[in-house]
Amino acid sequence: MTKQSANRHNKQRQGSSKPVNNASSTRPQTSVKPAQTATKANGTVATKPVDAKANGATSTKSAPMATKSGSGVTTKPAQPSANVGSLKRAQQRKQQKTKSRSEQQRIDARNTRVTVLMIATVLVLVGSLITVLIIRNNAATDPLALAETIVDPNYQPVDGVYCDTLEQSVEHIHAHLSIYINGANVPLVANTGIAPVGVTSSANVTCYYWLHTHDASGVIHIESPTTRPFTLNQFLDIWERFSSSSSAVPTQLLSSTGWVIFVNGKQVNTDFSHLQLHAHDIITIAYNSPGIKPDTTYAWQGL
Repeated sequence: MTKQSANRHNKQRQGSSKPVNNASSTRPQTSVKPAQTATKANGTVATKPVDAKANGATSTKSAPMATKSGSGVTTKPAQPSANVGSLKRAQQRKQQKTKSRSEQQRIDARNTRVTVLMIATVLVLVGSLITVLIIRNNAATDPLALAETIVDPNYQPVDGVYCDTLEQSVEHIHAHLSIYINGANVPLVANTGIAPVGVTSSANVTCYYWLHTHDASGVIHIESPTTRPFTLNQFLDIWERFSSSSSAVPTQLLSSTGWVIFVNGKQVNTDFSHLQLHAHDIITIAYNSPGIKPDTTYAWQGL
């Protein structure tokens, strides 16, 4: 055996006799990377954490530490999230917008109420004006309204009957009246209801009452601007208005009591204020005149 072979043989024998460390052979190998440190310009030492290896080795990341010169090691507090302040400001802006929108809605509602009130007021005023104009227009065109005007202040309306400038023709009818007092016939007075009294020429006439006479025949002329009921009492009131020494109304006619009334030959139970005048009525009234015969016919001669 050579010298070199003997040396290799001795080394192998020594190696086989060395005890084997089982714990070291079975323990997972951990590679610890030394922490890297860097010194900043201000003297602060910053420690960089060690990362774990990809082969499953454990790597411990140390908390950030900051060391100021002249003082011990201090821990830097965690910074609050920047979103907290932004969220608070956003909520404040939202609340302000909501408040502004509510205020604007109240202003708009108030303006709407004011506008509606103004429109309603204008409509009421316009409606009132139109109503007044319509009433005035109707009054200006209504024959009765036109006729109900005092033409001559000396001849005021009598018992609702006006003295008109012309003889009206809307209602133009005639009735005949015969009067008996104490058995004697009392004729009507001509031009009763025609002003001035006693004037027969129409050129000198101031006005005509709607109830009047033209002669002493007993014919009463009913000439009105509208169709309306007229009574015997209205005619007698006009006669009293025109009464004079030469055309005095009998005092008995001032009261309707004590009279017997006939219409077209038939006795009626009424009084002067309810006895209406109709076309071609033949009326006979008698006071203290028993046995008189009422009129039943009259020659109207086109009236």
